[in-house]
Amino acid sequence: MSQMTISARLPRAGRATIGARSGARSVDASPARTNLGFLLLCAFIVSASFTAVLVLNTARAEGSYVLSRLEMQKTALHDQKVTLAEELADKESPENLARAAEKLKMVPSTSTATLRLSDGSITGVASKVQDGRTITVDLPSTGIPLPKDD
Repeated sequence: MSQMTISARLPRAGRATIGARSGARSVDASPARTNLGFLLLCAFIVSASFTAVLVLNTARAEGSYVLSRLEMQKTALHDQKVTLAEELADKESPENLARAAEKLKMVPSTSTATLRLSDGSITGVASKVQDGRTITVDLPSTGIPLPKDD
């Protein structure tokens, strides 16, 4: 705007009289319509985001506890596996098997024979142990001894 149009719009001090109506008007500082809906929407979004963060944080913490408990259980199971593997290796050793066989009054065989399952043929020759001992086997269901092999 130019200077001429501004000065034409402004009232001159000399022309204004008391009580005369001028072009000025009073304006209220607050808006005519409040934005209550917008404020409620913003408050809802903020509270929903805080709630979501709280729920996610709680779930993450719970998952951390579950993971810790499962790792402890895994460690215990691994230790048990190692212990059982050592016990099995100890029981499988030839010395322990021979000792267990002696407790059962078994004697070492001097000859062996094998059975081939594919065709049912027997290879090798099995002979009776010359120790002079015989075995009597009781059937667990009837308690009747099997006939002796002489």
